Amino acid sequence: MATFINSVVFGDALKDVIRGYEERWGFPNCVGSIDGSHIPIIAPNFSHGDYLNRKGFYSLILQGVCDHNQMFTNINIGWPGRVHDARVFVNSDIYFLGDDGSLLPNWSKNIGNTQMPLVLLGDAAYPLKSWLLKPYTGRANLTPAQSTFNYRLSRARMTIENAFGRLKGRWRCLQKRMDVDVEFACTVITCCVVLHNICESVRDLYKEDWDTEEDGEENDYQLDVQDGGDEGIQCAKALRDEIALAFCNDVF
Repeated sequence: MATFINSVVFGDALKDVIRGYEERWGFPNCVGSIDGSHIPIIAPNFSHGDYLNRKGFYSLILQGVCDHNQMFTNINIGWPGRVHDARVFVNSDIYFLGDDGSLLPNWSKNIGNTQMPLVLLGDAAYPLKSWLLKPYTGRANLTPAQSTFNYRLSRARMTIENAFGRLKGRWRCLQKRMDVDVEFACTVITCCVVLHNICESVRDLYKEDWDTEEDGEENDYQLDVQDGGDEGIQCAKALRDEIALAFCNDVF
């Protein structure tokens, strides 16, 4: 695996990210959005079946976290395409740091009747945590508060989908099969992410017809992670419920 961490997620720059998510995307105390994307490769000579993903092609998984400006702040590369996003996540540095409380500062914000900690935003493929919020599932049975929460989260989480789209739009080699070995493919992907951040930071020209919709379609192939009932999960669910109620009542 290869991991890249950008200092943008620390210090004063982190305050800019939080402010950006609140002012631009309407989600408070958010430090970023997380998702996974498949990068096509040739079948490796070893364990090639592990790299065959749900869409029927061989791939490496790029797990990425981005900020409000669609710049990557953390990536994890190298898991084979057959692996579920949740497994990649729970084996990544960002998960271990989050669970031991060292990932984010203890900056809370009063939202409705609760103190909301700093959070990442993920889709249904990720486990619910007090520091990682995901949408409610079961669309047919959602309450108005839950539907409002899902809408607000989805709107803010578009940043990671846009980041992947712009990454692949600029660097077309990430859209077609990469005819190199797995280790070198990880290096190529990392370089493309670094170059993406440079382009975004200087507002380099990006043409809308470069966009790709691949990453939005990939979500259809991800299974919902069923959250357990332990004390930590119950606290995370209660936190999400309070935030959802505040959103529905226009408290924030």
